[in-house]
Amino acid sequence: MQKRMFSGKIKGSAIAAGVFLLLLVLFCVSREYSFGQAYQSVSVDGTVVGYVPQDLDVSVAFCEARRALATEKDEKLCMDYVWSADTEKKPFVRLQGEEAFQETLKSVLQEKIISDKEQVYTVAIGDYRGNFKTLEDVESFLDQVKDHTEGAEAYQTTVRTENTHMSGLLRAQLSATAAGENAIDGTGEAESFLSAGSMSVSEKVLAEETAGSDFDVTQTYQTGVLDMKFVEQVEVYENYVAQGNLSDIAKAVEEVTKEKESNKIYVVESGDCLSVIALDNNTTVASIMALNGMESADAIIRDGQELIIAVPEPDLKVRVTKGEVYEEDYEEEPIIIENNSWYTNQEVVRQEGTTGHRERNDVVVYENGVETNRELLAERVMVPSTAAVIEQGTVIPPTYIKPIAGGHFTSGFGRRWGRMHKGVDWGCPVGTTVYASCGGTVIQASYNGGYGNNVVISHPDGRMTRYAHNSKLLVKVGQKVEQGEPIALSGSTGRSTGPHVHFEIYINGAAVNPLKYISN
Repeated sequence: MQKRMFSGKIKGSAIAAGVFLLLLVLFCVSREYSFGQAYQSVSVDGTVVGYVPQDLDVSVAFCEARRALATEKDEKLCMDYVWSADTEKKPFVRLQGEEAFQETLKSVLQEKIISDKEQVYTVAIGDYRGNFKTLEDVESFLDQVKDHTEGAEAYQTTVRTENTHMSGLLRAQLSATAAGENAIDGTGEAESFLSAGSMSVSEKVLAEETAGSDFDVTQTYQTGVLDMKFVEQVEVYENYVAQGNLSDIAKAVEEVTKEKESNKIYVVESGDCLSVIALDNNTTVASIMALNGMESADAIIRDGQELIIAVPEPDLKVRVTKGEVYEEDYEEEPIIIENNSWYTNQEVVRQEGTTGHRERNDVVVYENGVETNRELLAERVMVPSTAAVIEQGTVIPPTYIKPIAGGHFTSGFGRRWGRMHKGVDWGCPVGTTVYASCGGTVIQASYNGGYGNNVVISHPDGRMTRYAHNSKLLVKVGQKVEQGEPIALSGSTGRSTGPHVHFEIYINGAAVNPLKYISN
């Protein structure tokens, strides 16, 4: 018995040890091969150079490889290359450890060494690269880009050190000159206005006026250029390139400021059509159609629909924040009184509003001269506006569906044969099921002269619908019906030239075109 227990313990220990060793082997192998887990695919100048585990810091590996190679070669290396690390999950991909990957990078960067080279400053803006002899040339290049903007004389290009692992990386930005700072300081406290929040600026101004203080525009309003900056990130770094590979400043300015097409997503808003979208985004209807697979310029677009549009954009844009003062008529937002017993399409103006007049100071943001944002900073009301008071319903009105499935449209709403045709007709075989277009109460289910066997339904919103020329009625007066419930079988009774369904909608006692209210 004891021998069996001892033998069992030995077997259990052996199994546990085997499982442990198996897990250890699998762990080690998983560091060398991908079995479906995420890893990084590293590329240099668009060419894949290796695959590494997800937790390996690729940027550090590049720095260490450069440092080791520079030590071996006793010279500085060209930095004019682009690397990327993309996450992938393909199985059975051989992964490199940190040391092996650094050796791979050394081999790749070895090919980037240029024997006949000169020191430059490379400007990186997105995919654009320009090489300039001195930092003064860099600043001249960026200043000329900035000089296309109104108020540019108050700002200048500065280059500062960026705290990063990459040695020699600088960041270019625009900063106010001494004259610009003095001009801005003389206009007031824009930052405090923008961040105040507790009391609106208009309330502040009106309170001052009520207290008897004189309104001083120069002390209250912000005017002129308040801020200027590059929209895109502009990086500058020391580099070594082949001699004669310097950028011409004038051509570089032209290159980064010329418009190039790039795609963006546009969300359709109420009232939009393709021509309006094209005009607002400086593109063409044909371009929108091609990018979105549309066959016609009259294609239906709906609120919230996403469209791909090609828009012209330069590599480098200048964002200008300005203070603007102007006068305008204005109206206060109406006061809404909710009525829970009315439908949302019902409203009554209880009090008419009045138009006011004011002087306002806006902070406006422009990108290359195109307005992108506008906010009220301060205002002076000359003639107050009175808000309108409107009572509105909150209940969503019922929808109407086509009363038959299928059928072919034979006659529309309007004058026909010298008389008014108060509904629409669909031709269909005798016995086709006729459905309630909307839920309600049957108020007529009988033979009615020219209508033949007809059904009339009264709906909760006060409207009525009629279904005429039926061969058989399936409902009775007083019966409650739901939308889509069978109410009759089609036919050709009454004044009819053939089997069909005649359908009418009445609003406030008057017949309207049903096609404007049917949802399907």
